[in-house]
Amino acid sequence: MIHKKRKSWEITLTNEFTVSDQDIRNGAFSLNAGTIKGWLINAKDGVHPHVDQPAEIEKISPLFDGTVNDFVQKFTGGNGVLAQMKNKVRKCKCGKPNAFTLSTCNSCGADLTQTEISFTNNIFSGFLYGIAKGPFPFRISLRYQAEDIMVFDDLLSLCPLHLNTIPTTQYIPDWRWLLTVPKKGLTLINKLFDQCWEVSKTQFLSNSLWCNKILKTEKVDIESYKNHIVAGFNYPPSQYQLHLQFMMPPLMPYHYFLYLKGAHYTAGRFIPIEYARAVLKSCLSHPYPKKIFSDTPQEQIFDYFKTKGIDYYAIHSECYQRYGDSHRKLANYDRHDFEGVNMRERGNDKLWDLSSKPPQATNDTKTWIAADKLILQNYGRPYVNGKPTGTYYAHAKKKLNVHICMSEDFSSFQVTG
Repeated sequence: MIHKKRKSWEITLTNEFTVSDQDIRNGAFSLNAGTIKGWLINAKDGVHPHVDQPAEIEKISPLFDGTVNDFVQKFTGGNGVLAQMKNKVRKCKCGKPNAFTLSTCNSCGADLTQTEISFTNNIFSGFLYGIAKGPFPFRISLRYQAEDIMVFDDLLSLCPLHLNTIPTTQYIPDWRWLLTVPKKGLTLINKLFDQCWEVSKTQFLSNSLWCNKILKTEKVDIESYKNHIVAGFNYPPSQYQLHLQFMMPPLMPYHYFLYLKGAHYTAGRFIPIEYARAVLKSCLSHPYPKKIFSDTPQEQIFDYFKTKGIDYYAIHSECYQRYGDSHRKLANYDRHDFEGVNMRERGNDKLWDLSSKPPQATNDTKTWIAADKLILQNYGRPYVNGKPTGTYYAHAKKKLNVHICMSEDFSSFQVTG
């Protein structure tokens, strides 16, 4: 891979604000000792290359042609069906369902402290059963599918390369349940990671047009990018089916801005795969001594493994620093690919339109953030009539085992009809 050299430049907004070439390439930046932060905004359409979903994944119809509520009503006799179909969340006014423990929306950054807890459809369970829709169609931006695993683009991408992967034969609410079967759990999360990495190599990193535009590094071996992967689990999750978040920086400019604020990969919620692997390996020789229940506090797990020399907060801190380092090493944003710069100070936005000379202040930040996501993401590519495309899972289940780690009274069930 060869990346063309280019000239350096600065953005001068006023006599007070001058953004350096390196900060521009990062896409987001801090000024005046971090009291003011900004990011490139209003991405130009048509200049950012994309990676389409594999053509060999056939577009198929849903197995269940109805809504989640229709599904639950039809199969109420199935033990555990309702529990699998709902998430406990705080739903932001922007529409993003967030984990009920979050105080800030991890999509738009809005305050959630006064937002009531509510319940939403478990979209991932909807994928597994081939349910047609909830409030919107449950079509999937699929990258890989098999009888027991699915890899797909994240609808709310933080990076141009942002995948999710889920096991598809069992219901596993979150990562904590893996502690009771550590050998199987370790095998599972490694399989999830490896399949995402295979998708990344064969579909993204083998695409020279995409790499040369998005990534700054020159002439590197594809395998070296594995060192930059961000992978882990959220607890509580926004969707209650075990899923590995798998990303490779750079983050999109707005999301790197949120990273600088500490609003992504939140300590106490995001579980780096490095930590999950460490505790599961520990459990192979010294099983976790307590039972896991739906209300088992995650801090209880952290405290126990710290006594075994596995410090969650130390591992998280090291990983968090690495994520930022990887972003700064790989980010290759071009000032000419964006129409504006947004500066935020004490919660107030000032958007500078770079297409005018000199730059002029305007204010339409939220609209431009939403538009940038659609332009920069690979979810749903190729677009048709300006909208994302997708399909349904070819191996949708009529039978789904409840996770092997759960208590014995939460048995497997059969959906028939």
